Amino acid sequence: MARYQHRDRLYRKANELGLPSRAAFKLDELLTRFKLVGEGGRVIDLGCAPGGWLAILTRRVGSSGRVVGIDLATCPKVAANVTTLAGDVGDTEVRLQVAEAIGGAADLVTSDLAPKLSGIAERDQAKSYELIEAALALARTLLKPRGAMIAKIFMGPEFEEMRALFIRDFARVETVRTRASRPGSSELYLVARGFQGRPHPSPVSACPAPLVGGTGEGERQ
Repeated sequence: MARYQHRDRLYRKANELGLPSRAAFKLDELLTRFKLVGEGGRVIDLGCAPGGWLAILTRRVGSSGRVVGIDLATCPKVAANVTTLAGDVGDTEVRLQVAEAIGGAADLVTSDLAPKLSGIAERDQAKSYELIEAALALARTLLKPRGAMIAKIFMGPEFEEMRALFIRDFARVETVRTRASRPGSSELYLVARGFQGRPHPSPVSACPAPLVGGTGEGERQ
């Protein structure tokens, strides 16, 4: 069985490129493979700390694009076209701030949200499910028709239920394991394309209660 080495090749490469974590390569791989956003695009990144995904996204959209990152933890602004917000994705006021900062319908929503683990499997799984629901609720209000979403998800008892949530809103949903994911990890990514709704006139509607504890913990893997 392959053993995970914290300071592996991708860890060292991230350091060489000035990226805060090896997780940046996961997103880079998915964006290259599925061609989800380009020059001038608008992207919302959920669970953005410590900033690895933001660094990749700002390069993809270029100076004419816009990226808005949200996390419970304060995340540094990595470029002039990036806005970072500290808050809960399930909070109504935070969603209003995101809507104002993105300045229009988003082309892509990315989610690296993960719960603060309690060590109690059922509780952690329930929190993961809640975070997925919160990410989708935000996407439904701010994603443009035929837009796309990338969401980190973990294989577990509720995997098919969570995947079904995406199938209701997107024309095509694929489950992907990236080459940059560490050996033995249950981490997967749902790549959803062809959003079939339209941005809601107000991001306040259909907002669930705040989900304290969701953050981009996966970036540190």
